[in-house]
Amino acid sequence: MQLFPSTIPAASPAGGASGIATATRHQLSNGIVVLIQRNPSNPTVRVRGEVRVGAINEPATHAGLAVFTGAALIRGTPNRTFQQISAETEERGCSVSSGGGQHSSGFSGKALVEDLPLVLEVLADIVINPTFPPDEIARLRGQFLMSLRENERDTRSQASRAARALLYPEGHPYSRLSSGTIETVQTITRDDLVAFHQQYHPAATTIAVVGDVEPAAVIAELERTFGVWESAATPPVQELPPVPPLSGMQRRDVDVPGKVQSDVIWSVHGLARSDPDYYPAMMGNMILGRLGMGGRLGENVRENQGMAYYVYSGLEADLGAGPWAAVAGISPDNVERAIQAILHEIEQFKQEGPTDEELADAKAYLTGSLVLGLETNDGIAGTLLAIERYGLGLDYIDRYPDIINGLSHEDIVTVARKYLSTENCVVVVAGPL
Repeated sequence: MQLFPSTIPAASPAGGASGIATATRHQLSNGIVVLIQRNPSNPTVRVRGEVRVGAINEPATHAGLAVFTGAALIRGTPNRTFQQISAETEERGCSVSSGGGQHSSGFSGKALVEDLPLVLEVLADIVINPTFPPDEIARLRGQFLMSLRENERDTRSQASRAARALLYPEGHPYSRLSSGTIETVQTITRDDLVAFHQQYHPAATTIAVVGDVEPAAVIAELERTFGVWESAATPPVQELPPVPPLSGMQRRDVDVPGKVQSDVIWSVHGLARSDPDYYPAMMGNMILGRLGMGGRLGENVRENQGMAYYVYSGLEADLGAGPWAAVAGISPDNVERAIQAILHEIEQFKQEGPTDEELADAKAYLTGSLVLGLETNDGIAGTLLAIERYGLGLDYIDRYPDIINGLSHEDIVTVARKYLSTENCVVVVAGPL
């Protein structure tokens, strides 16, 4: 099977921003969507895939199940042990991995082009036929529990966990961390992993392949490896329950004794990725707490006032409205003053909006970073998955600069005033009380 061409054109736009619009989109016979981008400038090939099953599909009593299942896929199949998977790929200079997340479970592989059939064969085996060997599950559980115990002493992790519990009603998938807790991970059984894996479905799967490959040959290999995957179940449904609006400022202090730093989180409900407000919100978040050394928050709270070791903002926008938050590492003696400084900057941003210079810098950064992200096969593959996940269309990269450059000062102010409340919000402090 010829996966790569015998000759390479003298000049080709195949990779990067100018080439994604030419990517091949194909649906396998079992419903898997395949996206293939030829990139003759790189001798390696990258595979990235995702199944739209994640922590939002697990019961609250089994928090961490999606992450556990995703990580356990690679631990053995009827055809290969975990050790054989590692040996078979590493001796050819290849790599494969798998994992679970909030909204999806992913898998990936990297190889020289001639070894792509092997990587696809191994990935299909672990995704379709995991056996979850008990001894490997025990080792993996031990690793997870060790990480969770470390997180119990981490002020930022504890602040994030408490903030989510205040932002979302009990039982909502966003009310907890996808990693679960010590209590929930301890109770997850092998049968739970098997049952959760049964939600994996070819019709909920997307695979992106990027490298110096011929699309038709890659499709044939994918039909040979992933095309045999069949499921009698219906594709999983991903729905989120409604979230009541916040009423007043909800404050929680989490005692993490023995620490010399506290973490502060201010947060409100954000918006879904499909919301028309997404782009002005994304740019507003960039200016507020990401650009340069942490945007407005970094310049005024950290640099000018010296109130924080670090401060930044984050916007989680996906299937549902995740948190829009500001996070800061603070000396315990300065916590209350730092909270007031953060709230002041948010109010100022709502009233004034960005300066002309901030707006220009944010536009330049967002358009430039997109191009930089498409300089590697992995970056292109990740972008193709996102385009498919959110239904953006393969011409999205060509349209993106106009979307960003078309945003105005008024767009940013309108969204900031709509979402960024300092009255109806959550404030959490984790550290030594």
